[in-house]
Amino acid sequence: MKELSTRIIVALFGIPVLILCIWQGGYLFFTAIVVMSILGQYELYNLMQTKDLSPQAWSGFLMSLVLLYMIAFGFHPYLISIFLLLMLLIMGAEMYRNVGSPLLNTAGTLLGVVYPTLFLGSMLYLRFHFEELPGADRPNAAAIFILTIFVSVWVCDTMAYFVGVTLGKHRLFERVSPKKSIEGALAGVTGAVLIFLSIRWLNLFDMEYLFLLISGLIVGVLGQFGDLVESWLKRDAHVKDSSRILPGHGGFLDRFDSLSYISPAFLILFLLWK
Repeated sequence: MKELSTRIIVALFGIPVLILCIWQGGYLFFTAIVVMSILGQYELYNLMQTKDLSPQAWSGFLMSLVLLYMIAFGFHPYLISIFLLLMLLIMGAEMYRNVGSPLLNTAGTLLGVVYPTLFLGSMLYLRFHFEELPGADRPNAAAIFILTIFVSVWVCDTMAYFVGVTLGKHRLFERVSPKKSIEGALAGVTGAVLIFLSIRWLNLFDMEYLFLLISGLIVGVLGQFGDLVESWLKRDAHVKDSSRILPGHGGFLDRFDSLSYISPAFLILFLLWK
């Protein structure tokens, strides 16, 4: 009961703040993505330490900040130079650290820059450029679409859970997540697709139905796969939660595992559709 109360309190505070950041965009949304990315990266580096890796955390954080800024506000020669210098520093510093495996330490550090940072950075680019798509020229179209992604992720998870608990008989991927079922996964996909189609039914966009259908499938299929990927990483590290930063919710990787995984797919869809 106490854990449920804690979850509700955190959600009541966090959800309005997240909605505000998405709606306002600009530096506010940039800050939200930076927080998600850096704290998720911090959690990932902690998971690596359980496997005797020693990633260069601070260098990785700096690379992530520079990368996210370039994604949001454009590439600049000075920023590209800083990014490359940090890359040289990370690789060269391993000769002097003499801790564990230089190969694995370097790989682990750079993985944190890719997942979750680069992945979530895709959502940042989408928020800043979404109106360039045909049919997305309505006021605040980017904010509405990003909010739709968040809502569809929540609906997908909720439907997958309740249908899985009540009707689930066939395991989806027992080796990674023993409780997830195929029935629940199909319900999650259905919920995600319906949420995206509803924004056309509500006349919020003039986007083609095919685009919205693909968007729903991205959340429903890849979102659930992203949840499995993060569960697999935690299982390998022998931990239940990525951290306890969010009381009652686990860590940022736990809360935004689906979003991290689907963000690059949405960017790919945006670039191909554009």
